[in-house]
Amino acid sequence: GGEACIYQIEGAVKGVWYVRIKRLNSTGYFKKTLKTTDHFEALKRANMYWMQVREAEENRIILAPKNNFKSLFSKYMLYKQNKTTEYVCKALRRQFEMYYLDHFGSMNVGNITEQDYIQYLNGKRLDLSNFPTARKKPTLRTLCVEQNNLLSFLRWTYNKGHCRFPPRIHRLEKNPHWIEDWSLVDTQKPDRRDAISKETYAHIREYFRFQKLIRPRDTHEGIEALISRRRMHFYLISLYNFVCRAGNELLLLKFGDFALQQSDVRPDAYYMTMTTHFGKKVSRGVQRTGKVKPLTYYSDYDYPAHFAKWVEFLKEHGFPTDPEAFVFPVRKRVGDSKYHKGYKLYEQWEGDYIPWRSANVAQMIRKSRPRIKAYLQEMEKRDGKKRLTKRIEMELGMFSAYSVRHLAIRNL
Repeated sequence: GGEACIYQIEGAVKGVWYVRIKRLNSTGYFKKTLKTTDHFEALKRANMYWMQVREAEENRIILAPKNNFKSLFSKYMLYKQNKTTEYVCKALRRQFEMYYLDHFGSMNVGNITEQDYIQYLNGKRLDLSNFPTARKKPTLRTLCVEQNNLLSFLRWTYNKGHCRFPPRIHRLEKNPHWIEDWSLVDTQKPDRRDAISKETYAHIREYFRFQKLIRPRDTHEGIEALISRRRMHFYLISLYNFVCRAGNELLLLKFGDFALQQSDVRPDAYYMTMTTHFGKKVSRGVQRTGKVKPLTYYSDYDYPAHFAKWVEFLKEHGFPTDPEAFVFPVRKRVGDSKYHKGYKLYEQWEGDYIPWRSANVAQMIRKSRPRIKAYLQEMEKRDGKKRLTKRIEMELGMFSAYSVRHLAIRNL
């Protein structure tokens, strides 16, 4: 008839004691293993849990018996699936499985302290021998993003009542002295705001607009290669004109998000507005207010001509250009291929159009770097003008989509 009792499971081999505590602010019981076969030790641990449960109830928190990191992460992913895209969920799950679950998996989320994080950072994360698939040392920015994801998870556990206090871990970006060995961090990567010059950007644009992508065994450029090349070219132009963010803010746009406007300054000139409902800045507004507050960007007077050419190109190759069609479309594979058995995996979406993804953009840029260098060397042989200087070669190695945005910001 008491509020708590300890018991053993009949027939159990180990004879471990368990505790059952009656909840006073909700129905049911709090049940947990005491992990001991000693009766006196079991009483001590049961009393400790009874005090924790009652203290939590005074703070209107319902403690669940399974508050370890790993079990709650599974619930967190179910929550995230309703809040973000499948692509983001996969990346988040991969990050936690690679870095956090092995280290924090068995810990109670309420017991994770700032000191635990510092020990994880120096003892596990920065030791690349723990991650055989890692290609390079992490930058400070990478570590900060990973920590933000960890803090988001811990805040969610607090909001759901799985721990009594919010996470008390300060941000790494304001406490870089936590890192004991800076040789394990990539500090040589330049700031992407200063990564490229306008000359390098012009060479890259020229390459994607005119240089045909022909494989050694082919005699001409395939349709898919042509579409990929021209799509990248228009993507870079749009990114530079609107000075927007390089991810979903631009990639998820539809033709209905663009509008042609007449200039008040030059009546014979036109510019375009682009209204986006996606991207991290929009998402932050949704988290704060619960409402989508779109962002509007403005182009220069040259952009409408580029936009019209892109629409004409898409129509020529059978892509839809109605208001609900994606501006940067990718057509799913159609039919089977004897060369690529994986094509059969796309039968459910066969022939559908989906938006381009940031990972695909980054992959294409990465694979194009040596080809752009070879293109510039070939142009030097044709006209004798020096193009591939040491500076441009270095900038090509650092080039990313965000480099274009920061170049545009510098030239505003």
